[in-house]
Amino acid sequence: MISVLTLTYQRHGILEEAIHSFLMQDFEDSEMVILNDSPDVIYKFDYPRVRVINYPTRFPSIGKKLEYGFSICKGNFIYRLDDDDLLAPDALSLVNSYTVEKHDIYRCHYAYFLEHNIYRGFSDNINNGNCYSKEYVQRIKFPDVSIIEDVDITFNQGADIFIGDTGKYSMIYRWGMNTYHISGLGVEHANNSNYIFGRVDGLVKKENGEIVLNPHFNIDYYNLIKTGIGN
Repeated sequence: MISVLTLTYQRHGILEEAIHSFLMQDFEDSEMVILNDSPDVIYKFDYPRVRVINYPTRFPSIGKKLEYGFSICKGNFIYRLDDDDLLAPDALSLVNSYTVEKHDIYRCHYAYFLEHNIYRGFSDNINNGNCYSKEYVQRIKFPDVSIIEDVDITFNQGADIFIGDTGKYSMIYRWGMNTYHISGLGVEHANNSNYIFGRVDGLVKKENGEIVLNPHFNIDYYNLIKTGIGN
């Protein structure tokens, strides 16, 4: 089984698109685990292979939130999908084809890159659809930081990394869209989660109460990356 782990905080509109990209996959031996740690909002979505965890308190850092999220995933492989990114078409089938070989991390050479929902081609970033084996996850020492935790767990802990380059890639990496991006808030503040979280709280439109999620795409992202046409 492949678990898709998605951390989220106070932006259900983008989250709905990430969920929809999971529902569009053709690989059924999978689950999506959504970890929300905003104490002000409860997300609801009733679907057999999607688990929404509404944690009652905010985690002290993104690193610790990620550690907890990994621990509750059921899959032998855990794909990290941030709530502002999307699974590409057939992403999980592609990743599953890589796991026939034994490695710690499976990732693609590129991701599809959208800036303000305009297709910009391929991107080579820290997360190009990183999928971690459960065995490796159990060896990780998760850093108590809120930026570059992905660099640490992917590249700084001696992982054996498989990089696939078939011409098809598993993730649509999105930037802009008038929302916050943790990695854009300053690497120099990585150890200061209070600063990072304060910046995020100043950027979000506050969500409160119970929200029933309605997964959908706002535009046809799959056709966009296929044709290279912006919006």
